[in-house]
Amino acid sequence: MKRLSVSLVLLNLWVVLCSYDCLPDTNGNGNDKIENEYTKAIPIDFSYVGYRKGEAKLPLVKTIITLEAPADGADATEMIQKALDAVPAPGAVLLKAGEYNVAGNIKIRRNGVVLRGEGEQTRLIAKGDTQRDFITLGISTSRALLAESSIVEDAYVGQMWVKVENSAAFAVGDRVAVFCEPNDKWVTDLKMDQIKTVGTNVPTQWVASKFAMYWEREVVRIEGDKVWLDCPLVSDFVEEYTVKRSLYKISVDRVEESGIEDMFLISDYDKSNEFDENHAWTAVYVSGAENCWIRGVKSAHFGLSLARIGKWGRCITVKDCESTAPISVIGGARRYAFYINGGQMCLFENCKADQDRHGFITSSRIPGPNVFLDCVMTNAHSVVGPHHRWATGLLYDCCPSGIRLEANDRAHYGSGHGWPAVNCVFWNCTADKIDVMSPWIGGKNYSIGCIGEIYQKIKYKDGLKRPDAVWMSHGQHVEPRSLYRTQLANRIKNRK
Repeated sequence: MKRLSVSLVLLNLWVVLCSYDCLPDTNGNGNDKIENEYTKAIPIDFSYVGYRKGEAKLPLVKTIITLEAPADGADATEMIQKALDAVPAPGAVLLKAGEYNVAGNIKIRRNGVVLRGEGEQTRLIAKGDTQRDFITLGISTSRALLAESSIVEDAYVGQMWVKVENSAAFAVGDRVAVFCEPNDKWVTDLKMDQIKTVGTNVPTQWVASKFAMYWEREVVRIEGDKVWLDCPLVSDFVEEYTVKRSLYKISVDRVEESGIEDMFLISDYDKSNEFDENHAWTAVYVSGAENCWIRGVKSAHFGLSLARIGKWGRCITVKDCESTAPISVIGGARRYAFYINGGQMCLFENCKADQDRHGFITSSRIPGPNVFLDCVMTNAHSVVGPHHRWATGLLYDCCPSGIRLEANDRAHYGSGHGWPAVNCVFWNCTADKIDVMSPWIGGKNYSIGCIGEIYQKIKYKDGLKRPDAVWMSHGQHVEPRSLYRTQLANRIKNRK
């Protein structure tokens, strides 16, 4: 694929020039730099997530094209799309306050392009009776594997380097992927080939080859046979449990420095049917994008999500967004307001979900790390937490959730969800009930400073006792208030 139209070299220079400043505002309460027994208990530094890995604020891109809503209510799809494709980058297309009927799909597919509104008074209405992604940010892409070297020494969660057979295959600045394909022993020791049938729910046993995963990183230095990475490992890479473990030099073409800001996205639906499903499904889908953002967006009536981050989304920030009044059947694969569906190193900050099932959720085989920070769920139909099949490196930081927080063995649920996550941390969260366990191998899950009744939802039929999570200060919040902000503040301080 040809390089996207705006040079990334120029865009990187532009980021430095037009960011509010080069360092993040930690929004602290005077305690952001605390290190104590609680912070030291967590093996992962989660601060490398979101736009520019937290090292720059979201930029304010200059408005270059301004559009008015069609006075006659005509379809605005083509008008908006032409402006997004034509605007010089970096540049924003501003939609003035008004109602924009959109029968199609809007695509942001170039570097440095922002679609901006004037807050809730800019209303984009997804017309029509088909399930679809309403706005997409990113391009269709794939991962090219350019060079490979075997990892020759066990590596563990929190580690910033891997030892490889041939470090000469890499250079500082290379984009790389830490790859691991587990073996059958891994599945057996997790007991995910022993999931019991309960009632009519016949689970699908886990198959090791389906859990081969890539964790994308960048090379920051090389010392002998050690390749140092820009973000810690969030999973163990142990020879006993792997068929293959390698470091690949990779290339992935993505949209960068683009965003969606300050607007109200609404799905039309059949008003006579509160469970209508023949309408727009996701407000914003991000995939094939990096160092991009969704900011100040509100949604209503979508069946699945306000924001869904797909497999090729990396270093995405979703901030100050609110999902309201979803319309769908209240059942599986619906009402996942803020949904990590493959993305890694993503940050969801100060987001709200109302009337959803799983307001802040991951799907299966998520590389991580990913962070939900100061995210609130109200009037929930189900739980907050990782959903199924092995998300790695996940932080819920100061997130009130309503009904229940969960990171447990989901066993037969959902046709064999099993262990939804490893190295998952709930920090200063509040819920009516909390159900957190650790898997038998691969790492721990944590509940630190959380308030809520300790509760085991699933009554297992296999007679096995699951390992306990790491519980600290249950029933009383801890300092520092935010683990993410503390880790970020300390990293920035130590870098100086």
